[in-house]
Amino acid sequence: MKSLEHQLQKKLAIVSILVLLILLLITNLSTRSILTDFVSSRLALDAQRILDSLIIKKDVLAIREGQLNPVYNTPNSGHYYRVQGTDKQLLSTSLNNTTLPIIDTLEPTIIHDIPGPENQHLILWSKAYKKNGQTIVVSVAENMSQLMLERKRFTLLFLVVGIIGVILMLLILKLIVRRLFKHLDKSRQEIRQIASGERQLLSENVPTEIYPLVTEFNHSLSMMQQRMERSRNALGNLAHALKTPLSLLLQQLENEKINPENAKNQAERIRQLTERELKRARMAGMGNTTQRFDPREELPILIKVLKQAHQKEALQINLSITEDISIFGDREDMLELFGNLLDNACKWANSQIDISFSSENNSINVSIEDDGKGSAPSKLNSLTQRGTRIDESIEGHGLGLAICKDIVKLYEGTLHFEQAKKLSGLLVCLSLPRNLSEN
Repeated sequence: MKSLEHQLQKKLAIVSILVLLILLLITNLSTRSILTDFVSSRLALDAQRILDSLIIKKDVLAIREGQLNPVYNTPNSGHYYRVQGTDKQLLSTSLNNTTLPIIDTLEPTIIHDIPGPENQHLILWSKAYKKNGQTIVVSVAENMSQLMLERKRFTLLFLVVGIIGVILMLLILKLIVRRLFKHLDKSRQEIRQIASGERQLLSENVPTEIYPLVTEFNHSLSMMQQRMERSRNALGNLAHALKTPLSLLLQQLENEKINPENAKNQAERIRQLTERELKRARMAGMGNTTQRFDPREELPILIKVLKQAHQKEALQINLSITEDISIFGDREDMLELFGNLLDNACKWANSQIDISFSSENNSINVSIEDDGKGSAPSKLNSLTQRGTRIDESIEGHGLGLAICKDIVKLYEGTLHFEQAKKLSGLLVCLSLPRNLSEN
């Protein structure tokens, strides 16, 4: 089992290390650039002073006394210069029998890590000038060993402080994450209370990140509770429906004069009830109970099952679904809803049933029309009452449309019946909220 806390810390540690390395690289380059600019500007000023102090004659190339900083006269002082004339050169006393390279260019040139006296690391600034009709190349160098050492110390200190900062950040994050995860303990306790029957839904007063999870859980829990209630009602209705024929059948068996016809009728009624429940199970199929209902995929299969169950060879069922209809609702609920509506239509239809799905505003509208004998206008409003049957000659127990009414009510939709105008039978008009596809 993977820990979210460990994954979060691991990924944050990787990101922090990468950020630290990037900052270290930027800092290293920035300090190098700053030091180079600072030293180069100072060397440029010294080069200008040297040029201004030069004495250039026919056979003489010299520096006026007292014009330069004394460090250029101290051996191995870390400050050096070289002046290259046409045929003469002038070296600072501080070079102590060493020399500097000459870069003959009119533009200022900077070279790093020039070896100097006593293994010093020099930075060299060089430029060619015109003076008294001669080309004079002035090169000035300074020891960078101490500055480089300080730069390394600063980089090391930055790295140590950065590592300590990352460690502290991870520790603080660990404490914060653990405190945040305590919100889940409340939800876990509420789930235990739901399991023990102390409450029905989770509290939605939770952090934003887990709010969708809680709302989805509550939605699924509500659907399961409603489905369980319908299952209990269905079992109660089935038990109640079986009770009467079983009692009559037992009376027939206890009577010395058994009427075979009455016993057969009661047995047939029991068979019809059993067949109805098996039909509902076949219509529900084997899908996952948390799947969404896809009318384009599910309805053709449902129609095929109903045709086989009712065995009406001449029955034609036409299905029309507009392109803007997507998956919606819970698969099991929708299969039970449309299964009962279509089952009722197949009972009464003579040869044709038209099914139409369309979308209007924020609703999914469904119409189911058959060419049966329909129903009297005075009885249309009572069709969804539990146990109501229009014609006792047609098998059934008046429960299917009542179940449909319960499902539609659960989804806050509407269901009503009219006399069909096109096929002259019964027209079922169903409207469900469009946001079923988002639930």
